[in-house]
Amino acid sequence: MRIPKRVDASLGWLEKHRGALAATVALVATAASVMWWPPLAGFVLGIAAGGFGVHLRRANRLAKAKREVDNLLRENGALRHRNTVLSSGVIAQGTQVTHKLMPIVDEVGGRDEPDGTRPLPEADDEPADAGAPESRTEPK
Repeated sequence: MRIPKRVDASLGWLEKHRGALAATVALVATAASVMWWPPLAGFVLGIAAGGFGVHLRRANRLAKAKREVDNLLRENGALRHRNTVLSSGVIAQGTQVTHKLMPIVDEVGGRDEPDGTRPLPEADDEPADAGAPESRTEPK
């Protein structure tokens, strides 16, 4: 469905001037209700003032969050650029160092087999501290 140009233009204008439109509607509703029902006028003014206060508070927090996001995006872009430069062929080839792993030698002097197994040491039947004298102190 196509929206006529006049309607689209007026909706665009209303979007740009939303705050002024809300204030105008609140003032008209207050002026109209003062004559017939004064408590409603107070309620409308309270809602308008509260909405404006919430809007200001939210706008400050939103601006702070946008600044933080912009800083994080800027840092992320700088890190991406740095990583791109570091991973380019010229720098990467000149700075790469390869290390050779030292072979692990068995106790006997032979080389360990990666898939081989070694037997476990034999377990003693006696506990390790069986021959040590027991020293207990008696409570006085």
